[in-house]
Amino acid sequence: MLTHGVINAQLAQALAGLRHKDRFVVSDAGLPVQPGIEVIDFAVAFGVPRFEQVLDAVAPELVLEEGLMAEEARGTIAEQWVKDRFDVPLSYVPHDGENGFKAQVEGTKFVIRTGETTSYSNVIFRCGVPF
Repeated sequence: MLTHGVINAQLAQALAGLRHKDRFVVSDAGLPVQPGIEVIDFAVAFGVPRFEQVLDAVAPELVLEEGLMAEEARGTIAEQWVKDRFDVPLSYVPHDGENGFKAQVEGTKFVIRTGETTSYSNVIFRCGVPF
């Protein structure tokens, strides 16, 4: 039995399988996810768990090289939660549209769904390499 870090078996397995350049999502409770993408559903109720709590749990487990958020998240608390926890450059795209954030979810390895209800609390991370 694990004694620290991520103890959720589905999430621990998904994180261990990430490789350099792989992308995954940490999302709010409402982000639509295309069929075929694994959803690791942590949402228990609206607001539980919070987006920032899940970011705190995964941060020490990962090497990341960049993040992507919706343009609408600029200047919001959701953006600040990401910036406070990860020292990676952030890029922005519109939330909707052909090349928007929702469209960018396609091709990610998995989505970690939180219970967050704060608008635009979604980020796509791209993995780095620890050497």
